[in-house]
Amino acid sequence: MDRRENPENRKKWREHMADIFELPQDLLFNLPRITMIGNIQLYIENYGGIIEYSGNILRLKIKNGEICIKGKDLKIKNFFADEMFVEGEITSLEYL
Repeated sequence: MDRRENPENRKKWREHMADIFELPQDLLFNLPRITMIGNIQLYIENYGGIIEYSGNILRLKIKNGEICIKGKDLKIKNFFADEMFVEGEITSLEYL
């Protein structure tokens, strides 16, 4: 692939390769994957870091922006380099 190609062509090429090899796009593009169980548990993968954390708000850095989780009694139960498990009463989830 020519390194001088524009980013849009690279993105199309990656999407095409993901389709050919049946790869999940979240892995190929490092997109966040979020799993919620009701409004009491949240599991997120592929985040870049914690921007802000309190019992009422959790802001996470993601590729091209951030995710803001709001709620009551939010607690990070487990977290690793690229995945996190949160419990509490989740009232909203926003991509910023």
